[in-house]
Amino acid sequence: MMINYRYSKEYVRLTNVSTDKEIASTINLLRKGNLPRSLLVDLLSERHLIYQGKSNYEVNRIRGYVMASFSEVGLPDSALNYILDELQNGRNAYMVGAAARGLRGAKYTKTQYVSFLIQSIYNLKYHDDSFDLTVFKPEWPLENPSSGRLEIFRTLQWLKGYAKGVLPELRSYLNNTKDFAPDLQEEIRKTINIIEADERELNLSCCEIESKKSIGTSRFWKSIHNIRNIGNLKVQNENGKTQTLEDIVNKKPTVIAFFYTRCMNPNKCTLTINKMGWLQKKLIQNGLDDKVNLLAFTYDPEYDTPTKMRVFGENRGMVFGSNVHVLRTRPKQFDILSDFFQLGVNHVASTVNQHRLELFLLDHNGKIKITYTRLQWKAESVFKDIEKLFKKNSPIKWINNLKNSILQTLFPVLLIFFPKCPVCWGVYLSAFGISSLQSIPYSPWLIPFIFIVILINLFIMYRKSKIRNGLIPFWISLTGGVLILIPGYLLSNEVISILGVFLILIGSLLNSLSFKHWSKISSLFSSSFHDLKKAMSKN
Repeated sequence: MMINYRYSKEYVRLTNVSTDKEIASTINLLRKGNLPRSLLVDLLSERHLIYQGKSNYEVNRIRGYVMASFSEVGLPDSALNYILDELQNGRNAYMVGAAARGLRGAKYTKTQYVSFLIQSIYNLKYHDDSFDLTVFKPEWPLENPSSGRLEIFRTLQWLKGYAKGVLPELRSYLNNTKDFAPDLQEEIRKTINIIEADERELNLSCCEIESKKSIGTSRFWKSIHNIRNIGNLKVQNENGKTQTLEDIVNKKPTVIAFFYTRCMNPNKCTLTINKMGWLQKKLIQNGLDDKVNLLAFTYDPEYDTPTKMRVFGENRGMVFGSNVHVLRTRPKQFDILSDFFQLGVNHVASTVNQHRLELFLLDHNGKIKITYTRLQWKAESVFKDIEKLFKKNSPIKWINNLKNSILQTLFPVLLIFFPKCPVCWGVYLSAFGISSLQSIPYSPWLIPFIFIVILINLFIMYRKSKIRNGLIPFWISLTGGVLILIPGYLLSNEVISILGVFLILIGSLLNSLSFKHWSKISSLFSSSFHDLKKAMSKN
């Protein structure tokens, strides 16, 4: 029976100052099922607080021990791509072996796992090593020794008949005495025998496992994931030119990848930039090269100078131009980029100690449409997704968007200028010189309807304040709403009613400004207020 962690005296919330003893004790509790399994999944994230300031060796030791734990507690779907990522891209024997063992905790055996396991065998060529996954900090001699490829073969044994498709490859390993020592040769024979002994009729057709994810379609979700929210961030390209991110994106569909030049794993950063070059060629072949931005940001802006980034990109097939760049932020501003994209990266001092594969596809409005994380992405698949973006932005779609934009803009304007009370009818008619016309019939039910709409508008402005232009536009509109309700409607004060309408209009306009223009206006008012305050203090 699972014990609630709040009642476990041994449980410690793990942070970057947790000791090895605390880390080992907590993970061992998780292995025994005495704590929620979700805590293990949390520890897989490169962004977890526990990894801040730790070396690559320390991070691998923790994450590897966590991955191996899933063989005992079961592998949830939320952890699967972390495991497959390590098998597909990892070159550290301890991490790959831990991932192979953790995969055996999956609820179902699937033929899709086989290709990841075979890839991991090749990844560990010249990199395999011995380790013990049963304890957090083993001592020599190892009590339960294992190795990366040994764990992989044992996982193929766990798959049984689902691995029949790789029998020819496994047999070829028996003839390769150079790469597979006698103990591994014996394990390969055992693997072949177990697979062949499975006489079940299995469905061995497999579909590809992807890590592609489409971003939610709600208006609120899209507004959070819009590059314009960090559009004023200044970035430097391969030629040393500095621009704002919004100017570089320039209302075009954009592919954004991440890399760094000191990356030692050829399956990650080198291959990512190679693929960006392949994607560029695909765009050129289809006449889309000038309509799509290809941008690659470095994880390591302090070390990666424009020259280093340019040489790294050119040597891997990228051809730089007006909309193809490798970029870096100012070192102290990288967190802005990292937080916006929720990057799977961690640093010790200024050095990257862990990172995942990640690619983002943005539409022409700067909204993140698709993310590709952890598993390898294919240039052909990304190109097809880019084509879909252009189809969605076809003339018919554009007309519909224009119609919706007009309606969305027209409604707030009508709301603001529509009379909110009986007194306001006279005010508006007088203002437009038509007070001699017969008054439009007044309907009492309009009053609560109008105020409900105003409240909804204020609620939306408040919710979006963190991703738009702060709370100032909200407070201005709220003040306007209060003035219309109390002095304007309840006390029938015409002047206050007009002032309230004016404030709602100003608040709405300020909230609709792009972050770039809002920053200029707020900066202007801030400096003016500072000068005024300074002048008053002198007097």
